[in-house]
Amino acid sequence: MTPRLRPYADGDWEAVLDLCLLAFAPGCGALELLVGHDLEWRTCLEKYLRSLTRSRDKKRLFVAELGGSVVGVVHYEVDLLSQCGQIGVSAVHPARQGKGVGPSMYEHVLEAMRAEGLRYATADTGGHAAHSRSRRAYERVGFVALPMMQYFMELGDSRSRGRGTRRRRPTKRSG
Repeated sequence: MTPRLRPYADGDWEAVLDLCLLAFAPGCGALELLVGHDLEWRTCLEKYLRSLTRSRDKKRLFVAELGGSVVGVVHYEVDLLSQCGQIGVSAVHPARQGKGVGPSMYEHVLEAMRAEGLRYATADTGGHAAHSRSRRAYERVGFVALPMMQYFMELGDSRSRGRGTRRRRPTKRSG
């Protein structure tokens, strides 16, 4: 069954927040384990989503519905100077992942980008196994993965002179 894509409405808030929290939990949980502490991603995500619903970019926020229920959300941004659109936050309810909702959302926003006269589109997702369905969905609509790395560092206090703090990996003891 193909989802119906429509603009976000204020009445969608709870469903969008709930599905984003569910969909982001595996990837964000894995990231927290990697960096070794709580990243407060739930609070950050809620604030970011709320900012999207209150900005002029709200017109670029869409929900996917199946059977009258919100099962996905996608937002995109536009850089007219570079003629490039960027798929921003996107999430599919875990019960609907792998069933074509993501590609349907991406096709919808890609068509919207074309209608705005854009020539290029980008999308970002994680490299962790928790993001494998996202990667497949992007590739299914024609995106090509680029060989890039993103680095993270927790900034220490001013006494650490910008060196940051590192999570120490256990060393193997010989014995």
